[in-house]
Amino acid sequence: MVKDRDAGSGTKMVQPMEQNIPQELVEAARGYESLFVPALFEQWTKHLIDGAGVAGGNAVLDIACGTGVLAREALSRAGPGGQVVGVDPAPGMLAAANEIEPQIDWVLCGAEDLELGDERFDCVISQFGMMFFQDRQRAANEMLRVLKPGGSLAIAVWNSVENNPAYADIIDVLQEQVGTAAADALRLPYSLGNTDEVTAVLVNSGFEGIGVETKVEHARFPSSRHMVEAELRGWLPLFDIFLSDDEINDVLVESDKTLSKYASTTGEAIFPTCAHIFTARKN
Repeated sequence: MVKDRDAGSGTKMVQPMEQNIPQELVEAARGYESLFVPALFEQWTKHLIDGAGVAGGNAVLDIACGTGVLAREALSRAGPGGQVVGVDPAPGMLAAANEIEPQIDWVLCGAEDLELGDERFDCVISQFGMMFFQDRQRAANEMLRVLKPGGSLAIAVWNSVENNPAYADIIDVLQEQVGTAAADALRLPYSLGNTDEVTAVLVNSGFEGIGVETKVEHARFPSSRHMVEAELRGWLPLFDIFLSDDEINDVLVESDKTLSKYASTTGEAIFPTCAHIFTARKN
């Protein structure tokens, strides 16, 4: 069992990651790691690591860690004298994360109820997770609780969909070809484009020195079809939206036309993505 570093002083013990995880969940997470991480997420990690000021010897917590791309970058920066913990409510994601980097402590829990002791971490980071938290205020309260006095926070959320035009284009195709429910499912990741919402949550939790920067990176998928089909077969089913092969083909035919403007000479789909990076500290 993984233990909290401060367990001897009466703080909570970290719960072990569940065993006997269904293989289909692990395979889905491996697919997420192989496609979405290099195409969409890996390029954002530097902004979080720099924003939180992760340094050698730090104890770092990555919330909503997924398959662990941000946690791995934190481990590289914290070095052998540091410690990194990644938490996520999806056991398949954590199983895949552990396959890649077993030196990180992977903990199965949600952001709203961190199974970790008070004032344990020098840095708390979270990349593109806050949009999906069930209770954002409670999650922010937990982030503050586990930070040491003087500790730092860095969070990334996507800008509004209007500022992520490739996904706006896909949403338009889904709206026309499938319907509002499918389009809304893909709108959800871009629901915190208004920076005032996140700032208010952090202020209410007691964070200080809150700052926000808007950054642009470039996504790079093998092709637009890879990108769209991954959304249709991997993302929409999470919202109980299951398309037939004929329906998927109809969407892909239309998206090919709409997304052709992002095609490079090699056939890759390359397009800008825009996100907000929030930083804050605990007194």
